[in-house]
Amino acid sequence: MWPCKSLVLLSTLLPLFKPASAWQQCKAVPGSPSWPSLAKWAALNQSVDGRLLQPSPPATACHEPEYNAAVCANIALDWTIIDFQPSLPNGNAWDNWNNDSCLPDPNAPCSREGYPVYVINATCSEDVKQGINFARVNNVRLIVKGTGVDLLGR
Repeated sequence: MWPCKSLVLLSTLLPLFKPASAWQQCKAVPGSPSWPSLAKWAALNQSVDGRLLQPSPPATACHEPEYNAAVCANIALDWTIIDFQPSLPNGNAWDNWNNDSCLPDPNAPCSREGYPVYVINATCSEDVKQGINFARVNNVRLIVKGTGVDLLGR
């Protein structure tokens, strides 16, 4: 399958290409016409009892305007600890980096790219159901981050 960004370019090159049907395969992204409205996100937040979060990248405290030297120092110390990023609401597994878009270095750039815009702090199966249904109905990319133990005790 072609990446969604390539579909626009291909539609100008191939007269028989049908971009409308191709875009149905792409997920909504912030700023796109199909991205859910603030009202829809508010309704989702209400349906999960206020557990919809908009977390900042983990190293935001190392960058302006939120710069905090003490917090940044702690983040820098924790950055390479294997459990640090997965423990955060928007953190990924150790082997799934967010393209280094916000490192704990005040001299490096920091952006939200690569991090989820919204996170549901699901505490019950109904929260999970609401999140899955919202993603399906609104064509929003869904990433499930779970905790627990597999059969091998990991």
